[in-house]
Amino acid sequence: MNILITRQASSPSGTPGELTVTNSQGQTLICKTLELPWKDNQPGISCIMADSYKATIWHSDHLDCDVLRLQDKHGRKDCLIHCGNFAGDVSHGLETQVHGCTLVGSSYGTLTNDEGQAQTAILNSRVTLKRIIEFVGQGEHTVEYRWVPGCAPETQPQEQS
Repeated sequence: MNILITRQASSPSGTPGELTVTNSQGQTLICKTLELPWKDNQPGISCIMADSYKATIWHSDHLDCDVLRLQDKHGRKDCLIHCGNFAGDVSHGLETQVHGCTLVGSSYGTLTNDEGQAQTAILNSRVTLKRIIEFVGQGEHTVEYRWVPGCAPETQPQEQS
């Protein structure tokens, strides 16, 4: 199944986006995404490069749920699509629960982070992830990351295969 993630502009609070997937019956599932800000594809502190990635369902013992695991590519490894709330830039004092992964949820809001600060967050993440996993099913999937026109950072290379 083909999954499309369309990103908006990055900020210290993260990179918001939208995940869209359509199955063979023509049914479409759409949800929100949140990733780290773009920092030149640096492992652990940046969202991954815009490109197409192969993905399979994988059980994360750490998260105690099934996730989508992306192929290792562009010097990045162990990137997942999983549940969580925060993808902020820690150099700006914000919390993150990702190191290059993509969080999914139904909407955005503000939550209090572990430091007691209000921070942009993605909401209803665990339920949304479960819906995605059930919708796409087993097998190999393609996840394509794109930037909304005009939102790609200047340092983001052209999309590659």
